[in-house]
Amino acid sequence: MEERSMKTGLKQKAPLLGLSLLILSSCAPAVQPPDSQMALATEAVEEATAAGAYEYAPVELKAAQDKINQAKQAMQSKDNVTAKRLLQEAEVDAKLAEAKSATAKSQQAVAELQKSIDMLRDEINRKQAQ
Repeated sequence: MEERSMKTGLKQKAPLLGLSLLILSSCAPAVQPPDSQMALATEAVEEATAAGAYEYAPVELKAAQDKINQAKQAMQSKDNVTAKRLLQEAEVDAKLAEAKSATAKSQQAVAELQKSIDMLRDEINRKQAQ
């Protein structure tokens, strides 16, 4: 008899327990707007732009800018989880664009230096031939 009473008590308490969980979950703190991540991503895009990403890594730079714009829309929709993810991706894309720009500039400098070396060798060879 006691077991039956216990089952009945649980059945009566189950809806209250479910309601309590629902109330508690609605009170849980929401993900805060990723303002600091927005600043980091924006700064990374600015640094990539200053490094010449428009010329050397336009695809990666555009991807970063597009993701920042998508993140702004997600923030307006209160979808801060998506916004944070997009901003993290934008920061990575911008850093990739900056790195590609630095690499391209370095390769360009090496090529120019090699050209100068070749010219000097040619001139030395001409003088030695005379």
